[in-house]
Amino acid sequence: MKPRDNAEQNTQLLSSQATLDLVEKLSPHVTYVKVPARRRLYYSAKGVDMCYLIRSGLVHIRRDIDEIVLSLLPTPNIAGITNLLSKTGAGLFLETLSECEIATITTEHAHKLVDELNLWELMAKHVTKVASNTYLLQVRLTAPTAYEIVRFQLFGLMREPESLRDKTSAAKYIMDRTHLSRSSVMKILAQLKQGDYVQIEDGILKALNNLPARY
Repeated sequence: MKPRDNAEQNTQLLSSQATLDLVEKLSPHVTYVKVPARRRLYYSAKGVDMCYLIRSGLVHIRRDIDEIVLSLLPTPNIAGITNLLSKTGAGLFLETLSECEIATITTEHAHKLVDELNLWELMAKHVTKVASNTYLLQVRLTAPTAYEIVRFQLFGLMREPESLRDKTSAAKYIMDRTHLSRSSVMKILAQLKQGDYVQIEDGILKALNNLPARY
């Protein structure tokens, strides 16, 4: 194994301050309801683009063609306000992992609110962050080797909320987010554990110890 690099600094998806401010400014004009766990929310419903303001809870972004989990969406957040995903046919949807507070409006209505409240500057900054996160997701999914894919996912797992991390085995977390086989994932995790690069107890990731850049 070779020395690590600093790629772990680029593995976390974050909300920008503009995203948080945008949710705050729009919230008085929408109605939040409690949405139970395991509910799917699509970016387009019956040909209408949808926008979701998520005030609290755990939400995944998933890809419907293969059920791959792309990321945990940081909350508070807003999804679907750009309507880019529905137009590209990306086949993505949101899935609630816990009870969430979510307001659902059409993307058209969201744009009207942005216009009426003069929030276009916040909107532009939010879109910039969405584009940055989209690029980061592609980096995670297209790393050149199985080890580098696993490495990206381990950094991501360590940054998940403790409530999720303590209930999800490292192997399942990685397999839910990649096309790697179980045998490949288990082999890499076992070797990292043997080298004391990771601390895993009963399948749960507890710590990363100077995870090498290459394997």
